Amino acid sequence: MALEEPHSHHMTEATDDPKWLRLIAHASTMLNRAAALVAACILVFMTAFTLLEICLRLFSKSTFMADSLVGNGVAAVGFLSAAWALEEGFMIRVKVITDRVGPRMAWLCEFFTLATVEALMLFMAYYQWKSVFKNWSRGTVSESYLPFPCGSPKAFS
Repeated sequence: MALEEPHSHHMTEATDDPKWLRLIAHASTMLNRAAALVAACILVFMTAFTLLEICLRLFSKSTFMADSLVGNGVAAVGFLSAAWALEEGFMIRVKVITDRVGPRMAWLCEFFTLATVEALMLFMAYYQWKSVFKNWSRGTVSESYLPFPCGSPKAFS
């Protein structure tokens, strides 16, 4: 059994697409790659920072920032790399199901999955916005030792 090529999921270039659509697709691809590159840089930074924190703790020292920076970095890496991973076909998917059904059913499965993920993202964004609004109204500057602005007016003054 031969291994599938990583880029075999891409469709052949359609020549009948309007130019504006090709420009949008190209811009989207470039933005996805740039975001993935930023995510890779953040991942390298998080690794280096974690190693620094480990070394400092050997001498009973600490930056007191590792949990905040790495926690935010994990979220950033996940979100920044998601579009690139989807475009390149590296998202985790249940190929056991999609390989056994016809192309129409596979498309429906993927559509259902993407619609469900979109609904979950909107749900999480709604509750995140409620949290930000609550912090804004209370004048909260940060939720951690490291003063990352939460979006309150006092945080930017």
